[in-house]
Amino acid sequence: MKSMLRVILSKNVSFSRINIIRFASNDTQKQEQDQKAEEIVKNITIEKYGGITTLNIDRQKSRNSLDEATLREMTAAINAFDKDAEAKVLVFNGEGGTFCSGFDLDDMGAKGYNTLRDAASRLLRRPLCDKPTIAAVTGYAVAEGFELSLACDLRIIEDTAVVGCLGRRFGVPQSIYGARRLTSLIGLSRALDLLMTGRLITGTEAHAMGLSCKLTSTGTALGEAVKLAKSLVKFPQNALIMDKLAAVNSQLNPNSEESMREEAIIASLLGGAIQDMDEGVKKFQTGIGKHGKFYRLTEVPLKDWELEETYEEVTVQTDKEEKKP
Repeated sequence: MKSMLRVILSKNVSFSRINIIRFASNDTQKQEQDQKAEEIVKNITIEKYGGITTLNIDRQKSRNSLDEATLREMTAAINAFDKDAEAKVLVFNGEGGTFCSGFDLDDMGAKGYNTLRDAASRLLRRPLCDKPTIAAVTGYAVAEGFELSLACDLRIIEDTAVVGCLGRRFGVPQSIYGARRLTSLIGLSRALDLLMTGRLITGTEAHAMGLSCKLTSTGTALGEAVKLAKSLVKFPQNALIMDKLAAVNSQLNPNSEESMREEAIIASLLGGAIQDMDEGVKKFQTGIGKHGKFYRLTEVPLKDWELEETYEEVTVQTDKEEKKP
């Protein structure tokens, strides 16, 4: 994937690779010869190509889920991007074919929901950054991973990607303003469908809803996102950022007493939601609801009329299939 990026970046405009910054976190400690040694786990990598910065989530064993350490590394990386006068566009990517599977529920079970949400507080900014941000959505982008993609200004999505509010099954609410952002992008009716049912949709369906600016084939989202970034860095940035902020603020930052009251009401529901999340985490840790299954989430015997319900699998319909009579 990285070699492909070098080929893309070498065309049309000359970009030199400046630096690779690796943010590491101390994940575990082990004792050797009566001394504690820290095991360094690289959760994200940052790469710079001229004015383009890529933030790559690299926790492939957990489908790029976000634990506290990863969220704090992302915060440091985003803040560094904001302060870098040479940086123009930030591209979010997930290594290993998955964008991001949301909060790490094992970490949530150990530390609590509030710990992870506090670590993710930087992602609550509306907009995420003043400068342009792009999400290269591949594989699964679910729960807070879906919200992270929504927090970006633009999304390039692969046709086989799978997105949705997967936290619904475990009682986890939208944690980084995903409900507001989703509604502003696709409208209330469609947003409520995805938010309330938690159903998963493919990249093809997401694009049809208006969630992405470009639909692309499997394995090409990052390359297409970088191409898009290249087209943005050549413009004068002040006017571009002004127009972006005007558009985002008109949708996501209504400054009124009524809006603030609504935020207070939503916050008052968090205590009960945390109790639901505790039960959801226990289900996850016992295997119920894992592996993309969204049915029979409890061990309670189903009634006869419930047995008639079916599970609709996520499928991708090709153009050739659509043309068949």
